[in-house]
Amino acid sequence: IEQELKKLKKEPPFAGLHLCPTSSGDVSDDQSARLVVLRPADAYVAEKTDCPALVKAEEILNSRGSSPRTYRNTLVFVAPDQSLLHDLKKAVRDLLAWQSIKDDSVRLNLDAAQNVETANNIARCKESVAYRLRETYCWLLVPSVDASADIKTILWDVDKLTGVEPIVSKAAAKTKQNEQIVTKWAPALLKMELDNLLWKNDDHIQVKKLWEYLTTYCYLPRLANLSVLESTIRAGVGGESFALASSFGDGKYSELKLNTTVANIYQSDYLVKTSEALKQIEREARERAELGQVETPDGGETSEHDPQGTSSASGPDSTQGGPGTPPDPLPQEVADTRFFMSAKLDNTRVIRDLQKYLDEVVNLLFSTDNCEVELTLEVSAHAENGFPQTTVRSVSENCKTLKVDDFGFEK
Repeated sequence: IEQELKKLKKEPPFAGLHLCPTSSGDVSDDQSARLVVLRPADAYVAEKTDCPALVKAEEILNSRGSSPRTYRNTLVFVAPDQSLLHDLKKAVRDLLAWQSIKDDSVRLNLDAAQNVETANNIARCKESVAYRLRETYCWLLVPSVDASADIKTILWDVDKLTGVEPIVSKAAAKTKQNEQIVTKWAPALLKMELDNLLWKNDDHIQVKKLWEYLTTYCYLPRLANLSVLESTIRAGVGGESFALASSFGDGKYSELKLNTTVANIYQSDYLVKTSEALKQIEREARERAELGQVETPDGGETSEHDPQGTSSASGPDSTQGGPGTPPDPLPQEVADTRFFMSAKLDNTRVIRDLQKYLDEVVNLLFSTDNCEVELTLEVSAHAENGFPQTTVRSVSENCKTLKVDDFGFEK
């Protein structure tokens, strides 16, 4: 049965599948919606809160191996029905029996007609197993938390999957229908979550922190992936639900955007309350107005468009640094033109660490005008007892195929 389940393929909105995990360590801790298909041994029994399915699902939800799970609001589960497992197992036994007859056809001295009968029965049994499998795996288990009650207690929303579609397809359709996984989110709903809790006592929140909240806490909406949040932010900034800034410091937001189109959203950006954004926009407008018309020492007026003033005085003072002559401009500070970095990656989570650096560092560099970014990969490995020749040969051949500039083994 598990071999058949492991043939399942992922479908949107699931970014991944975890098939028949034996322990919570088999389910990765990632920031994207995923479906966990439980083993036949972890069956669901209706109206029974301590059934194997709920016990295993809660174990996986709360931990990853010996460590607490961080991104809990990304998992949903499918479990088999205890009462339907008997028929599924019987169908599998029939299939295995006919397959064994086929495997022993020579020893059994089957004739042509018997071989045809065996093949027909195997095909019929395979169809029966597929049907029974879809019928048996019919319980969708979705974790949630009642924020108004006890936020530490996991509640399970249990739905029955019906129809003859594949297991993953039925789970995907049901989660989208019930909005248990959100693939398109309205800016007004995001603003409601922000106002109710997430920035209740603040004027802004970093996109990275917001995404961590959404993937961690089960009392918040469960988004399919980061792209859903980014699309919501773009629509919200364009519709004045909130503003967007690239950074915050000294009480001021940099590159503040409101009621405008935003191309790229970075996790280092900040969502800003509309009221605070408008205050800064109005303050900056007043500052520009004040700088645009300033009284000069001789009683005239100077502006952005007439830096020499409107005084008609002539003579030595007007040409030799008199009171009406503007001071020499201050030298401009030279901007930084080069960036470099070196970082050590965790061998057990290379992809995660690499993605983090790409999102939070490299993409910001790419967004800079006239900036050329060069990325290199440096690998250093040391085997105390030496590398086996098979490893040396395979690695060297792979490096040549990948056209690596510089590589080699040494003693």
